[in-house]
Amino acid sequence: MKASLIDGPFRKADYRIFPTLVQVHNIDCDTRVVNAFLDDCDMETWPDDIGKGSTSSRQIENLLHINEFAEMKTAIEERLTEYCDDAGFEPVEIGKSWINHQAQEGYVASHRHELSIVSGAYYPIVENGSAPIVFESPIRTPRMAEIHNKATDFTANNMEFEPKSGMLILFPSWLYHYSLPNKTAKRITISFNTYHKTS
Repeated sequence: MKASLIDGPFRKADYRIFPTLVQVHNIDCDTRVVNAFLDDCDMETWPDDIGKGSTSSRQIENLLHINEFAEMKTAIEERLTEYCDDAGFEPVEIGKSWINHQAQEGYVASHRHELSIVSGAYYPIVENGSAPIVFESPIRTPRMAEIHNKATDFTANNMEFEPKSGMLILFPSWLYHYSLPNKTAKRITISFNTYHKTS
């Protein structure tokens, strides 16, 4: 891609090159499906290196492919189509998906989603004041010598998004992220990975 320079005299032109697209949507889905699943599912505790919480990922690897979640899956797929169009990606489809529960003091260690294109976290049920999801700057490591004197898009080392019920956040799967220790009793997340459509 070639930068478009301004024709004629000018004093300054800013170019925000190599941006990372994180997209937030609102989806209003029936939470009764989620509550019924949580009542029936025997959630497993995360290993210590992953964080503190419980998950369905070991029993059910494709949560959003269950019939009861069809409406939610369709809504998320529509937003994934928008994300890919905005980012300039070939279309993707949902692969593995699972549900997580972070109770009080639960957290998720820093990680990325391997072998995926776009990943997402949908928050069907979140109590106010629940822990944010935090994304780490992908250019923090190669920075060498600059001293920062104010917070800008160019100096931030991380970015926090406080979850709300009905919030869907989409991001490139290579982007490292984590959650801080939760201070509420219930922070429910449906997470998923994607791959490029094959036909």
